[in-house]
Amino acid sequence: MSKALSADIILLRTKAGSLDNVKNLNLWGNDIDDVSIVSEMPNLEVLSLSVNKITTLKHFQHCRKLAELYLRKNLISDLNEIRYLQDLPCLKVLWLWDNPCAELSNYRAIVIGALPNLVKLDNQAVTPEEKSSAPPAKHSKPRYEEPSRPEPRREEVRSREEARREEVRREEPRREEYRREEPKEYRRDEAKYEEPQRRELSPISNEQPRAVRNRNGNRGAESRNENILCAVLSLIKELDKSGLELVQRDIERKLAGM
Repeated sequence: MSKALSADIILLRTKAGSLDNVKNLNLWGNDIDDVSIVSEMPNLEVLSLSVNKITTLKHFQHCRKLAELYLRKNLISDLNEIRYLQDLPCLKVLWLWDNPCAELSNYRAIVIGALPNLVKLDNQAVTPEEKSSAPPAKHSKPRYEEPSRPEPRREEVRSREEARREEVRREEPRREEYRREEPKEYRRDEAKYEEPQRRELSPISNEQPRAVRNRNGNRGAESRNENILCAVLSLIKELDKSGLELVQRDIERKLAGM
């Protein structure tokens, strides 16, 4: 089933007033396969969409201010897709590792040749030697196309506004979850570019006011447990055999002490 990135999810996550105001966005590990909405985000600078199901780069060509793009572990299979990034003058950091297109033997040289402004590719600095030896780009640049925005009729505007308000009402119970999962600050030093990581969720501590704990009640505890469980299950996928064995031993010790 297709899962599209929507304006409401972006605004809830970033607390921005409009898509034009969004500069940093981290939606790591959400099974997203449709990111066409980024065509309406011209001021986006840092975007992390790793561990999703994205298959094309064409929508990113409209993000003219994009400086860092993290797309590790997606489903981009055609390396020719990088031609959509060739007209992004600010792009300095790109992460495409763990996509099918990165399995080509000359993948790194092709990307560096097509995107000579990169300073870091897949968490590894691009050296002057790599730039000088990289083959010239053979991919024809796509013609830049402005996102089409036809003028809607009044009836359509009212219908869309009503649908949006209804979706926001449905998303209201998840607002607190988005607040707790607010991503960490991005590092801006070119020498220390790192992919943003999702912030770990933690339960309410005993030091918080009693009124807060009472107000949340059992429903809050169940919600926190579910969020922590989802985060743990996502991270387990990244572990190798030795890491999984360590986790297993810790779980057994914890169960034995309960």
